[in-house]
Amino acid sequence: MKTLTARVEGVCLSTPGVRVAKAPQDEAFLGPYGFAGDRHEAEFRREPYGPGRVPNQRQWSAVSNQEVAAVCADLGVRPFEIGALGENLRLSGVILAELPAGTVLEFPSGARALVSGQNEPCVNAALELMKTYGGNVGRGFVKTSFGRRGILGTVLEAGLIRAGDEVRILVSEAGEAPASAAAS
Repeated sequence: MKTLTARVEGVCLSTPGVRVAKAPQDEAFLGPYGFAGDRHEAEFRREPYGPGRVPNQRQWSAVSNQEVAAVCADLGVRPFEIGALGENLRLSGVILAELPAGTVLEFPSGARALVSGQNEPCVNAALELMKTYGGNVGRGFVKTSFGRRGILGTVLEAGLIRAGDEVRILVSEAGEAPASAAAS
């Protein structure tokens, strides 16, 4: 198992009436099904193409400063503000595109988050970002951010997460048990 570290640059929560962007907080509680008070906090979510419910694999999301800066440079705009992409966590010191499903993020409070996978870019984010960062973002965001839109996942252990926290990242190597099984 490989261990990396990163830093929490921002913790963000949904704002009523805002579809994508989230408001930066000094700290937020990661509960059993996501960040308390966030619109993605839930054990289950509506099935995308059906009437049923499925387990919520998007209880939290994260992006990295490095990937945001690269996407913005490619789009020719200033770096997106913390929360503008709808992320719960803005991290620095790590490339999230390199983290496979099964990776675990551990925080000083004991909170632990399991990576479900990469976050797919969406048109809703592009349209909202375009209002602040200009038309080029609306036209190019989805294609430019593909593979660099961050990660999403579920909660293993609840706890408080603060801006400035150091994150320990446990990355499973090929053939190893997922970090979630090894640490549970």
